[in-house]
Amino acid sequence: MGQGLSASETQDPGPLPTDPKSLAALRAVRTILAELGLPAELIFEIMDLAEYYPSVIGTSYHPGDVDLILTASGGCPEHRNCAASRCVLTPPLPPGDPGETWRVKRVTWNITSHDQGWGGEHPGTFRGAFSWYEASIVRPTAPVGSLEDAFIGRLCEPGDVQGPLEEAGYTLVVRPGSDSFAWTVQRNRVAKGAFTKYQVEWAATETLDAGDARLNGYGTGDGFIEALRPGDMVALWMRALYPGWANHLREASVEVVLDVY
Repeated sequence: MGQGLSASETQDPGPLPTDPKSLAALRAVRTILAELGLPAELIFEIMDLAEYYPSVIGTSYHPGDVDLILTASGGCPEHRNCAASRCVLTPPLPPGDPGETWRVKRVTWNITSHDQGWGGEHPGTFRGAFSWYEASIVRPTAPVGSLEDAFIGRLCEPGDVQGPLEEAGYTLVVRPGSDSFAWTVQRNRVAKGAFTKYQVEWAATETLDAGDARLNGYGTGDGFIEALRPGDMVALWMRALYPGWANHLREASVEVVLDVY
């Protein structure tokens, strides 16, 4: 495979990291295998076969385990009634060591939610579903202020936080080929009032079928993985648009799996 261990992986690993999914834990395991006399090529093959990759995880926060509810509200000049609320923000993606190759392998979203449970022109489908989830990439530029303060207040869409983020030394990454700061992740099934579990996976080596995505209400994530860099944070947004529409969230998480070698 022609891969070599970084300088940190040829030294005594010291105490093992407590988080088995951290990049530090990955390097520690590689160091242990190297101390057994295994060549670098075999070490990387073992790690790949074991599907042992570092990851960064973000989860929704529910004070008192109360479901989050977002309703479309007035006051937006372009859309009349709309709303956006950030429900997940991951920690920053860790950088690689000097000489390492760094890339994102896959991003997995898990969402348990439903819409308002009535209305819509196509009940039971994802057509015309105006209760949904979007993803954004938050990138540090020159952090000087509170990141959390940028997400406070009434928001119509993710792009509304761009100004406050820039003041704090961050920015939202533009989706390639558009002027939008968001990628569609999953829509709620129309007029279904019971909570439903959705899982969406975007992989670096896989192109999702656009027709199946439309039928099942998920986004293909085109360009998302390729846009991610070390230090970025991944945000998940609850969205609702037009009068009467709502978004009910029980839990949500995102896992960003890295391939660093």
